Amino acid sequence: MLKQGFLTTVAAVSLLAAAAIPAKAEVSIMYIEAFGALIESGIEAFEAETGETVKAIKLPGQGYDQRIALDLSAGTAADVNLVDSFMVSELAAAGYLHPLNEQAAAWDQYQYYMPGLLEVASYQGNVYALPTDTDVRMLWYDKSNFEKAGIAMPWQPKSWADVLDAATKLKDAGVQYPFQLPAGTKQAEAATMQGVYMALLGADVPEDDRNRLLNRETNQWIGDSPALRRTFDLYHQVYVAQQLNPADLNYATDIGAAVRQALADDKLGILASGSWEDACLWDCNNPPSREDRDAQVGWTPWPGSGEPGTKETTNISGGWTIGINAAAADKEMAFKLVTAIFDEANFKAWTLANHRMAVRTDISESPEYTADPFLAEATALAADTTGRDTVPGYQTVSALIQQATSDLLDGVEVEEVVQNYHDALVDEFGEENVITYE
Repeated sequence: MLKQGFLTTVAAVSLLAAAAIPAKAEVSIMYIEAFGALIESGIEAFEAETGETVKAIKLPGQGYDQRIALDLSAGTAADVNLVDSFMVSELAAAGYLHPLNEQAAAWDQYQYYMPGLLEVASYQGNVYALPTDTDVRMLWYDKSNFEKAGIAMPWQPKSWADVLDAATKLKDAGVQYPFQLPAGTKQAEAATMQGVYMALLGADVPEDDRNRLLNRETNQWIGDSPALRRTFDLYHQVYVAQQLNPADLNYATDIGAAVRQALADDKLGILASGSWEDACLWDCNNPPSREDRDAQVGWTPWPGSGEPGTKETTNISGGWTIGINAAAADKEMAFKLVTAIFDEANFKAWTLANHRMAVRTDISESPEYTADPFLAEATALAADTTGRDTVPGYQTVSALIQQATSDLLDGVEVEEVVQNYHDALVDEFGEENVITYE
């Protein structure tokens, strides 16, 4: 089940959540603004085909994950919901999502989904949601600021020291945000995935899950390790010891908008983010032209720490999914809406227009997809990627990681942050389920 503490953090908005869901609608769907182009064209096709009316609930991305958890647990959720893939296993384990295997097997386009990408939306052998796209993560950089700081391009850092050196040069050149590394509880999963996990995977030698949050063989959470300590120290260097980035973007009212505005205004040097920025540098539903993007920004893989035996580069993939509420009154109609959204013509057009990484072979193998230079290069990074720990309990651990980065922003020493994180894991899961690596 979902942790009580997680739901408590969003209980204050329960009345608003309940009021937003219609008392009666044939089919309802909730999603974030960034996926409007995909979902709204699917809704239009569904309504034209069925004559039914869809109640569409479009929300900002900030706080959306908490809203989904609250609505599903309170019984007020829409029939169809956009869900971040990291939440699927826990929501499915709680009985909030409807298994799709039987309905999907009868849909002629289901065969094209890549099996590995369906796994991230599965739990105990059942698929509970269909992925919209996948992603890889990298470091983006502003070319004009790199030129101003005298940093050679294309930029190809080989270690964290190289990244910090570039950030130092950007700071000395007067760039306001030299290295925006997502941190803090308001950054939510971005702090865990775009920041901590990307560093963690290359922090230590890649043996026995030493570079992860979970030992997947023993199913124990890692409470202390050289990789965790090095990763937390990287945050300490960026935000405290070397003061290579102000923290305020991590507390902005709309973090995504604030970060992209800073980049558009040439106030940002290096941004730890992902492949979606190829479309979202300015507006996720109105991507820049290839010429504009390539003229203003570049990207490079995340390097490993540079410690002996560590990986040269790292990557971790996630993505969003669309699933059906287990309490939906008409699950057949709900699934019909899902397939209208994911119909090849609609799905392919959105994937290509928004430079998204495809999750289906009928799209990824199309000439239009393989002709896109960014998609071809970014997809190559996926050959050496991994996924987050999509097991029940991950949401709690991710929240603890976010709190750890928040404490680091506040100047708490690394030793204390590690101890607090370890103790919190023990409190949540029991001492027998937490291990330490020397």
